Amino acid sequence: MARPTLPNGPYRAHVGDTSYDLTLQDGQVHRDGHLVEVEATQMEGHRVTLRLNGRSVPTVVEAQGDGQYVVTVGHRRIPVRVQDARALLLERFGMDSGEAAAAREVRAPMPGLVLRVPVEAGQAVEAGTSLLVLEAMKMENELRAEAAGTIEAVHVSAGEAVSKNALLISFAD
Repeated sequence: MARPTLPNGPYRAHVGDTSYDLTLQDGQVHRDGHLVEVEATQMEGHRVTLRLNGRSVPTVVEAQGDGQYVVTVGHRRIPVRVQDARALLLERFGMDSGEAAAAREVRAPMPGLVLRVPVEAGQAVEAGTSLLVLEAMKMENELRAEAAGTIEAVHVSAGEAVSKNALLISFAD
């Protein structure tokens, strides 16, 4: 069976009060800067067999959504929250991705260049719909709708440079 793969890049895993910085690069995993020998084999359902530094660890990984997982090792269920590169970048710029869900506005999480705006005023969108692609620090950051709604106004266009916290899109109440 195929091994599960994750995109290269930085991640941060929060397990209880402890955080681990993880870097995945070309099949290698570094935890807090140290190489870790990890091999994951997907079994039936959510079951995964992990080999950590040569030791086999039968595990069940259940995705809860929004970067939340429950990892069961033996009879112990462990809640784990994982931040990907985008979430880490938003955190670095002082933005909390949870703030966007409550807001009726989408603001630039960082300064950048608007590459694409595939939506328009009056358009109804579902949660997860792509609203805008912002290039910052040579990375394309796709901003998506956090909840269903109707776009009231699009305040930017492709090719426009924006500053941090610039109003990009507003939603109707």
